[in-house]
Amino acid sequence: MSRLVALHVGGSREPWQQLGLTFTHDSCLLANVDLTVSGLPLGLHSWTLETGTDAHVDVDGIPTTLVTSAPEHPAHSLIGSQKVVGLDHVVINTDNLDRTCAAIDSVLGVEVRREREVGNGVVQRFHKLDNTIIEVVTGPHIQTPGASLWGMVVSVDDLFEHAESLGDSVVSPPKRATQPGRFISTVRGSVGLGVPFALMTPHVSGMATQ
Repeated sequence: MSRLVALHVGGSREPWQQLGLTFTHDSCLLANVDLTVSGLPLGLHSWTLETGTDAHVDVDGIPTTLVTSAPEHPAHSLIGSQKVVGLDHVVINTDNLDRTCAAIDSVLGVEVRREREVGNGVVQRFHKLDNTIIEVVTGPHIQTPGASLWGMVVSVDDLFEHAESLGDSVVSPPKRATQPGRFISTVRGSVGLGVPFALMTPHVSGMATQ
């Protein structure tokens, strides 16, 4: 199965460090996925995946690096005094679900697992990688043609304690998430990540993950 190796964002390290992430040069770990920060404009620009082949391709316009193999990282990483126990999901926005999901299937070899209608015309589809989920979203709020990487969510072992340590000026107070039994806290735009980023409680055993 394909594995997400790295996500490449613009901007600088400092806003991410405010969350308690520790960098080596320009990279830090989100569980076992590298987050690499460049001097590019703010945003989530590209990704690297282990698929058993080496190539530079695009997934419905998303710059994508495929590698035969990549270094293995421990399953958990640190965020402050807490653990990131997983990169829960990565969000792609698209103006055409069928086209984007077909490209993910064709290039990455991962089929759509399920679809969910959120309401107000918003629809989500989910592809399962070895170490995370790709959530593809469309709806009236998406006005830009094509597909683009948009944001990400990580699972933190003690979300409530970490959110309290960061404070309300950095993250929103945890609230119930769409996923049953879970809570979510969103990093405020004023922090300056330039990428929608949220923290969640871990998966609840016996509950649907996405």
